[in-house]
Amino acid sequence: MTSFTVHIPPTPPGQQPAPEQIVFLRDSFSPAAAAFGPLWFLWKRAWAPAILWTLVLAAIAGVGALLKVPVDAMSVAGLAAAVFLGFEGGRLLAWSLQRRGYVESDVVLGENQEEAELVYFERLRAAEKSA
Repeated sequence: MTSFTVHIPPTPPGQQPAPEQIVFLRDSFSPAAAAFGPLWFLWKRAWAPAILWTLVLAAIAGVGALLKVPVDAMSVAGLAAAVFLGFEGGRLLAWSLQRRGYVESDVVLGENQEEAELVYFERLRAAEKSA
């Protein structure tokens, strides 16, 4: 089972957001984030993290060039940055959503995103019936 964080968009008081506006983020390693870095952020429409991550990669390359770090060490630094992004990319996406007014409202478990959505909306339905 994988955990997913549920992010609710800003809505006027007393209104529920449209189900398609609710964002589910997988809380696990993302091979796509590790492999594609800033392009992955752009695909997810997280512009600020894409820019910040590009600046981090440029800083790593710039510092390596200034200090004349061997190419092998720079490769290891780039790989370490990619692995870090693979693990923390989801949190950076959550930060980007938070900047746009989304609120992290729940954590659900599921084998995949579809199952996590079913669990979440069933939980909402049960809460509405009991209220």
